[in-house]
Amino acid sequence: MTLIVTINGRESIWLLADRRLSFKAHPPKDDARKVMFLETKDGVAILGYVGLGATALGTEPSDWMSAVLCGRNLPLEQSLNVLAEAMKKEFPRHMVQMPGRGGPAHNVIITAFLGNEVRLYTIDLVFAPDRKSYQFRCTRYVTDKPTPEMAQTPRLGIGGSGALYLNRDKRWIRSLLRLVRAYDRGQVSSYAVADHLATLNNEVHLGVSDKSVGPRCIVAWRNRKEGVHKGGGGHQFYTGTTRDASSLSLPTIANGMDVSAFVGVVMPQMSKMLEATRAGEPAKELDKDELNAELARLPDKPDENLR
Repeated sequence: MTLIVTINGRESIWLLADRRLSFKAHPPKDDARKVMFLETKDGVAILGYVGLGATALGTEPSDWMSAVLCGRNLPLEQSLNVLAEAMKKEFPRHMVQMPGRGGPAHNVIITAFLGNEVRLYTIDLVFAPDRKSYQFRCTRYVTDKPTPEMAQTPRLGIGGSGALYLNRDKRWIRSLLRLVRAYDRGQVSSYAVADHLATLNNEVHLGVSDKSVGPRCIVAWRNRKEGVHKGGGGHQFYTGTTRDASSLSLPTIANGMDVSAFVGVVMPQMSKMLEATRAGEPAKELDKDELNAELARLPDKPDENLR
């Protein structure tokens, strides 16, 4: 299993995901990327998941979700519906082989801004204990407090085996929400919140008896476009409570374009130019023909096949 925590602030949304992949026959690995960014014309979302960490061939669901939405320039909620239908079609044959007793489950937790309004969604696929049937849903969450006429989006979402540990003692919630409010007022940095979440992940890692939550994690955040921070966001990888020196790119779809793939093509040439400058050599120009040829090979159509 794993740990996912989402926080919905007035000006920012946050998602914490541990990086552990557990296996039946060999030790766990702590190198998963269980997070994806989605940007559309009407919103921005961070998607994290618990359940299937990777297929038998090593495909991570975050990469698959990116492939499903590549080339689809759709509104936010329509994008989530497309993703849900693809998941319903592709995931069952992979999930029946998941280790563990009872019925396997896969849950995608999505924190988002739809326009300026914060939203919380999940896409859930849960098998019966005999693994012969399953239930599926795609849901938006609201709370009817203070009244049903003033329904609000929950401030928190949690999932995975680590959620059981966090539900035993909920004192962590108040300090986390207080820190996010301070960030939303511009009083603390994004890394103050990210460090706090990494500390929370490490506490869960040390506290769960089955070691299903790993010591390494990812913290991702996005800001409201018209808010205090004027949009933007970021992500940070951690080992325990220490920030990793470098953070890998995360799957990102922006208005149908695979941003991660685009950056993967452009960055090597930019790095060569920087290396030449540092060495005191004449500045190299971009090889436009090579760059255009590589960009032309990038996928620009959806691929729903989960291999």
